[in-house]
Amino acid sequence: MSLQEHPVHDPRQWDHAVAARFARLSPLYYQFYQGMQDDPEMLDLLALVDTDQPMYVLFFSVVNLLARRLQHRLLTDFYPYFCQNPRPAIEAYPVFREFCLSNQEVLRLILPGARLQTNEVTRCANLLPAFELVSRRAGRQPLAVIEVGASAGLNLNWDRYGYRYGNILVGDQQAPTQLSCSLRGSRLPPFPEVMPVIAQRVGIDLAPLDTNNALDVDWLLACIWPEEIRRYQVLIAAIEVARQHPPTLLAGDACELLPGVLESLAPDATVCLWHSYALAQGPKVVYEQVVQELLEASQTREIYHLSLELDPARGQQPRLELCTYRGGVLASYDLLATCEVHGEAMEWYCFPASV
Repeated sequence: MSLQEHPVHDPRQWDHAVAARFARLSPLYYQFYQGMQDDPEMLDLLALVDTDQPMYVLFFSVVNLLARRLQHRLLTDFYPYFCQNPRPAIEAYPVFREFCLSNQEVLRLILPGARLQTNEVTRCANLLPAFELVSRRAGRQPLAVIEVGASAGLNLNWDRYGYRYGNILVGDQQAPTQLSCSLRGSRLPPFPEVMPVIAQRVGIDLAPLDTNNALDVDWLLACIWPEEIRRYQVLIAAIEVARQHPPTLLAGDACELLPGVLESLAPDATVCLWHSYALAQGPKVVYEQVVQELLEASQTREIYHLSLELDPARGQQPRLELCTYRGGVLASYDLLATCEVHGEAMEWYCFPASV
């Protein structure tokens, strides 16, 4: 695969893939999705969402936020997160529709500029073996980690969490944030006995979120699907960790900020840039420019580029991939694993010999 091959999304293809996950994971969102298919007024609102975004997920997340902020009980009574005994999802669409159309002036203001800001902390369970692999290949030098699309930076604290992979325990089992991930296939990922040392951690986002800002926290919560109570619990725990250990977050375009960030890193640190469900949602040119800047930086130091992205043009499962740049060229490429969207499962492919 050429590094320049990064197909532009067909939003309809993305939507159908998400609809299948709604049917499996979110009965409420599935009812919303089904009801909208033959509803021109609702589809007119949906059309306001940027097509580079996962359109239905973002639309439902904005409605979730608005219902939360307005404390609209008629709608939130269908959400398991808000209500211990929610009303049946099959009855929800008329209430959802009425809420959206009654608040369409607000939605028309919010939707065009809205960007999904999920900090899906469980994805750290997919990323951890990749960071361990990078640490091993770099001779255990301290890592300087850069996350593009960092949102509130919760995943930058991946080394401060505890993990369970079946019977395998990794990290701090007393940490407030505990993550679990099922392993598939015959190969075990590399797990650290001791977490890699982090020398620097920097997040870049067009509009980073502040864990001390109530509206920003509500948006993070609204981006979680309503039935997944465990995801809410993990997110709330990770927010508390971020308040105690706030990462450095830079607001702006990664293409503009990245050269300066790379120059600022300690010369003896191992550079690992990563992104998860971020660059595949944006214009192709952004991904290409990030890669070009990493290639240029690799003329003076080795650069690791870790990607966890869902690209329907390349399959229906998110792919965890690692590129190593050295001397201004691609030195190695590994498909490390395929993962579930919310990080709850993964299948590791990378041979032990490449560790």
